[in-house]
Amino acid sequence: MRLKYLVFIISALTLFFSCARRVETGYDSIDYVDRLMSESYPSLQMMAAQAGKPDGTIVLVGEPMRCVAVSEKMMGFDEFDNVDAKPVKDGLPDFAGETLVSLMDFVNPPYDSLHLTSADSLFFRELAVKSALAALDTSVNCKVLVICSPQLAVKGTEDIIDLFGKIGCDVPVISSVDTTFSLPGACFKVMRERNLFTHDIVYPVARLMMTVGNGTSAFPAVATFDESLVPESFADTVGVFAPYTYVSHVQNKHISGRNR
Repeated sequence: MRLKYLVFIISALTLFFSCARRVETGYDSIDYVDRLMSESYPSLQMMAAQAGKPDGTIVLVGEPMRCVAVSEKMMGFDEFDNVDAKPVKDGLPDFAGETLVSLMDFVNPPYDSLHLTSADSLFFRELAVKSALAALDTSVNCKVLVICSPQLAVKGTEDIIDLFGKIGCDVPVISSVDTTFSLPGACFKVMRERNLFTHDIVYPVARLMMTVGNGTSAFPAVATFDESLVPESFADTVGVFAPYTYVSHVQNKHISGRNR
C-alpha cells in the first residue's frame, strides 16, 4: 500500500502497544481527552466494553454527504467472495447482514471552509474525538468506526487511537486522507480478519443518525436523522445521490431488531 494512504486499522493487541509507545514518545494528548480521562473514565470504560462486538454496527462519521457517499458504496459493494474473501465478485453484497450507520455532523461548518490553522487543527482533533464518542453511544452500538472526512482523518485519527487505547476500546478505526482510497475495501478486510461479520444472508441496512451537540455530560448527544433539523434540500439530495441508503433508512427506521 502506498505511503500516502493513512489507514489506521486497530486491533486489541495494536491498541496495547500503541498506547505504550505514546507513553515512551511523550504523545501529546489534547486537553479534551485529558479531561475525559479525569472526569469520565468509568463511563468511558463502560461504553468501550459494549462496543466492538459482531452484532454491532459499522459507523460512518464526518460531514453528511461524505457519510452517505461511503454508505451508498458499501450498500452495493461487491469486490470479494463472501465465503473465502478472494478478490472476485460473487453477486452478494460484501456487507450483507450488516447495519451501516451514518452519524452525520450537521452542527459544524463545512470542513473545507477551515484552513488548518493551529486553532482549526485543534478543532478537528477535538471533533474527531467527539465523533468517536458519539459512535460509542449505546444507541449506535459501534463495532467498526470509519472516518469519512479527510480533515478528520489527517488531524484526528491519532487522537481517537489515543483515546481508545486509554479506555481499552476494541473497535477498529479506518481512515484515509485520500478520497480515492477504498474505505469499504479496507473495512471488509479488517472485519474479515477480526471475524466481525454477522454472517446473515440479507441485504445491508442503512440508518441515518446525527450529532445534536452535547448532552448533559461531556459526551455528544446523537439522534435519529430528523429532516426538520437540517436544510430542506438535504433529504431530496440524499434521495438522488444515495438512493439505496435513503430508501433503506426510511423503510427500516421504525423496525426493531438487528440494530435498525
